Amino acid sequence: MNEIKWTALCDNITNIYNNVKNNKDGNVASYIPQLAKVDPDLFGISIQTLDGKVFNIGDTDNKFCIQSCSKPISYCLALQEHGLDHVSNHIGKEPSGNKFNAIGFDDNNKPFNPLINAGAIMSCSLIKQNEKDDVRFEHILNTWKKIIGPDNYVGFDNAVYLSEKLTANRNYALAHIMMENNVFPQGTDIEKTLQLYFQSCSIVTDCKSLVKCATMLCNGGIIEDRKIFTPSICRDILCIMYSSGMYDYSGRWSFDIGLPAKSGVGGSIYAIIPNFGGICTYSPRLDKNGNSVRGIQFFTELVKSYRMHIFDTLVNGLEKKTDIKENDNNINKLYSICKSGSTEDLLELLNESELDINYSDYDGRTPLHILIDERKYKLILLLLKNNVNYKKKDRWNNSLITSNDIYCKSTLLYYLTYKLVINYYFNKLK
Repeated sequence: MNEIKWTALCDNITNIYNNVKNNKDGNVASYIPQLAKVDPDLFGISIQTLDGKVFNIGDTDNKFCIQSCSKPISYCLALQEHGLDHVSNHIGKEPSGNKFNAIGFDDNNKPFNPLINAGAIMSCSLIKQNEKDDVRFEHILNTWKKIIGPDNYVGFDNAVYLSEKLTANRNYALAHIMMENNVFPQGTDIEKTLQLYFQSCSIVTDCKSLVKCATMLCNGGIIEDRKIFTPSICRDILCIMYSSGMYDYSGRWSFDIGLPAKSGVGGSIYAIIPNFGGICTYSPRLDKNGNSVRGIQFFTELVKSYRMHIFDTLVNGLEKKTDIKENDNNINKLYSICKSGSTEDLLELLNESELDINYSDYDGRTPLHILIDERKYKLILLLLKNNVNYKKKDRWNNSLITSNDIYCKSTLLYYLTYKLVINYYFNKLK
C-alpha cells in the first residue's frame, strides 16, 4: 500500500474513531465481577497490514482480558494437535442459533461450534490432554506470546480467573451434560478442563497486540516471520469465525460487515480483512449480545466506505467503494503479465502506473517470483532495472538469489555488473 493511500485510510479511521467515541450506549460486563470494574470509556483501534504497516489510535496500550477472543486459538491448537477429522468428532461447525452460553447441542450431542462456551470447553479438553495442568496452560499462553511477539504484552489476570471460576455454574452444567452424553475425549477431567478454559479467557493483552492475531490468521498462520499455524488451520477457523464469531449478532455481522471476526465480553473485537491484514477494536461498553457497542459501530462505518466485505470483492456492479488495497486492478494485471505477458506489456504497465513491484501475496510471492517460475529472463531484467527487491523471499525462502536456475543467476549477475559499471562511470564523471 502506497503512503498516500495508507495516510488516507488512517485519516478516515481517525475520523470514524472521533465520531464513534461519543457513543455512550451499552454497559460493561457485570456477570464476571472483576470485569465490572473496567473504565467504560476506554476506546482504541489498531491495524496491522500484511506488508507490516501499523496504525494505532486511542487506548491501544490499555490491558484487558481477551475472554472469548481466546476461543479461535484454542480451536486452532486442537486442530494442530489432532487434525480436523478427529476434532470434528467432538465439535461441530454450525452456527448455534442460541446464546453463547446456552445449554443446547447438535443432533449428535456435540457443541455446535468452537466459538460458543460448550465448544471452547471441548477445545480445551483436546489440548495436551495427557500433560500436567501447568504444561497445558503454558502451551496455550506460549502460543499467544509467539503470536503477539516479544515486543508486546501478554499476561494473565488471576483475579479475573478466580472471579470467573466462582461464577461459572452454567459452564459447569454444560461440561457435566457433555460428559453425560459421552462427547468428551476418553479420560477427560471436567474440573481440569474447565480450569484450562477459565485460564484461557483470563489471558491479558492490549489492542495493538491482539491485532497481530488477526493479521496472523489473514497471513495463513505466519506473523512477522513466526510460523504459528498452517494455512489450512487458518482457513478452517476463519470459516467458523465468519458464521459464528459474534455471538447472537453473527448472522447480522456476516451480512452487514462481511468479515471473519471474534469478539469478547472484555470489549475487544478482531477482524480479518482478506489479503490486507487485521483490525482490532477495544471498548468495554457492550450491547445485549455481549459485543462492544463502539466496535460494532466502527466496523459498520468502515465498510460503508471501503470495499472489504467479502461479497463486495466477489460481485461486480455494486455501488462503488474505495479499494482497501492499492491499485487492485493494476496489481492483478501485473501478476497476469508476469504469468503470460510480454516485455512490451510489462514496460507499458510500468510506464502508465505507479505500482509497488515488490507487492507480495499472502505467501510472500512477488511478481519477481512468478517470473522466476515462468523463466522469463527478459522480464526479470526489466524489473531489476526498475529496482525490484531481488533479495525478497517468499514463505518458502525462495528468491532470485536462491534460485537454482542458471539463467536466473546469469541475469542477476549481468544486472549487478551493469549496475557496477554505470555507478563507476557516474562517479568518475562527478
